[in-house]
Amino acid sequence: MITEEQKLAIESNKKFILVKAGAGTGKTEVLSRRILRLLSDFPDLSIKDMAIITFTNKATENLSARLKLYLYHQWKTSPHPATKQRFRYELERINSAQISTIHNFCKTVLGEVGPIHFPDFNYSPNFVVSEYSMKQAVDRTFETWFTEKNINGEIIRHEEIMPFHEFRRTFVNLYNMLRSKGLSMGQVIKKTEETLSLETGFSRYIKQELVDLLHSVVRNHQQLRFYTLDPDNLLEYCYKVLARDQEIVESMKKKYKYIFVDEFQDTSMYQTGIIKKICDGNSGSPHLFVVGDSKQSIYQFRGADLSSYLSVENWIKRSGEVLDLSTNFRSTGELVFFVNLLFDKIKNAYPDLSFKPEPLKSKHDLQEPVDLSECYEWLLANEEEGIIQSDLVGDYIQEQIDAGHEPRNFSILFRKNYQMMDFATALADRKIPFQLIGAGNFYNQREIIDTYKVINYLLEPKSAILFEEALETLYFEYKRDSLHAATEALLPQLHLRTPAQLLDQLYQLTGVREKLLKYNPQAATNLNKLKELTRNISIKENMQLNEFISWLNAMIISHKEEQQSDMPAGDDTNAVTLITIHKAKGLEYPIVILPYLDDVTSQTVLAPPITYSSDTGLEFSYRPYYGGRNSGRILSNNYNHNLEVFQNELYSEELRVLYVALTRAEKKLVFVGNEHCPKKAICFQNWLKIN
Repeated sequence: MITEEQKLAIESNKKFILVKAGAGTGKTEVLSRRILRLLSDFPDLSIKDMAIITFTNKATENLSARLKLYLYHQWKTSPHPATKQRFRYELERINSAQISTIHNFCKTVLGEVGPIHFPDFNYSPNFVVSEYSMKQAVDRTFETWFTEKNINGEIIRHEEIMPFHEFRRTFVNLYNMLRSKGLSMGQVIKKTEETLSLETGFSRYIKQELVDLLHSVVRNHQQLRFYTLDPDNLLEYCYKVLARDQEIVESMKKKYKYIFVDEFQDTSMYQTGIIKKICDGNSGSPHLFVVGDSKQSIYQFRGADLSSYLSVENWIKRSGEVLDLSTNFRSTGELVFFVNLLFDKIKNAYPDLSFKPEPLKSKHDLQEPVDLSECYEWLLANEEEGIIQSDLVGDYIQEQIDAGHEPRNFSILFRKNYQMMDFATALADRKIPFQLIGAGNFYNQREIIDTYKVINYLLEPKSAILFEEALETLYFEYKRDSLHAATEALLPQLHLRTPAQLLDQLYQLTGVREKLLKYNPQAATNLNKLKELTRNISIKENMQLNEFISWLNAMIISHKEEQQSDMPAGDDTNAVTLITIHKAKGLEYPIVILPYLDDVTSQTVLAPPITYSSDTGLEFSYRPYYGGRNSGRILSNNYNHNLEVFQNELYSEELRVLYVALTRAEKKLVFVGNEHCPKKAICFQNWLKIN
């Protein structure tokens, strides 16, 4: 059954529609049903006439799968042969339809344009998408800039404050921040130069160095982008092409009759500009249907710009229709009541923060007074007494499983992916099956390190030390006969097999994947990923076994960042899910556990060394590493004002992250904090205290 709110969003024929969809209100269902309704109502319309833009590749897969199910149902149930044939064609076309992330949409647009040249950028469909050019630009800039300064005998003022590596890291963070927000570097430099004259003394030299470096890195980055570009360039170039060439805009209008955009609250300035250029409201421009919720905008660090979303909302209010989806179908009535009560309390306690969510409606009727005792509970650690959060959660989940709950009912949501590992260990120790989604330390998982130990031993089978290391791995678990048998089977053809073939044979001989699937399916899928990575590297570089083991060792000791294998979530995966809050957006779980709620935002995050404001440009505040200058902070004139605005936005974003986390739960929330959390600390634990 669909609600009147949902029905209106599905059936409205306005040209521009924005649906403000609260958490758990069925936005994906509405989006899918609207597409199907349009295909049913307009026989000449095809899925190929639509551009459907999602936020992640996973969302693309989910939406495509749902549309396939709907189209399959229409094909199978339609009594009319012509209609039946039409939906069969649509089912076949969906694989080649424009259902993609905004980056892939931009790549499609640029690919149709072909090689282009403008004074400030070039593009060819043969360009490789890579982030390497930015790294090269920064490296080249710092090398040449510092060399020239030293040759000319000029003083580098930043070196009086901090070591070279720290300055480089600070500048890279700044450059990434500016680019992710889609800001014009020329405008950033211009605005900063305007306020440069107001600075005096040492602060003026510091700001001048930032401007000089920014000039240089932009110039170097431009020179290096002749054959490569990074993902953010796709959005930038697409917008600039559409802004400068009306013929291309008209071509896109002819190609797409309808444009759909999901998760629009996470849009950037460039994405907003792209949509407005194509859907300009003139004759022949596509219909536009966007779905978003400003309360769930949590990707500011990746360029999401809430002001861009709000500008589109106001634009559509004037020229189209803004609809609401506010009935939550996901959570119990008590949970909805609790979330509304909580944020009403926060709104009153922190009136200056911009995050003030409208209350959700529940599909359930509640009896007054509302009993909240079953919808949430607290687990409090006490490290002084040896009670740590990961063990608390491990014991809690074990008790719940013993009482009849399935592991799949539980999801542990983390603010940062590095926080997952202690909890994964706690679950593994209790033989509770779990899956890690989005964790970034793939090469330092036990199953990967154990694989290295086994192959390292096979390369030197006479080493007693390497034998003992291989013996204690997951593959053999101290069973000497098993290790001897595997050695006899693998050694004769060791150097006749590719590294990937050796891994496959090792997995099959030992049955390690089957063993791991019983209590740690994540580890089993990680082994599969290692084999695929190895196969791909071997194909590209013709890697021999000794080279492979050197490469794997380098990945392990350098803590190379690589996500662990994503496991397909579904009814057949009976495991506890460990996932970040950002990755969990759009997902739902019966019981959500939120650890580390007592974590306080670090001073580095609260007060970054460099901020940007559209009013004054770059502003800085440095604490000298080497003492001197009274060891106090060195800051520019407008830094404190900018910091106040920045912190307001930061706390508002943290509240939106908390809102997303709370609204993933269907039945219950489990809060995990610390008994000794300071009452005045600004952290999730204190925000969550109702009383």
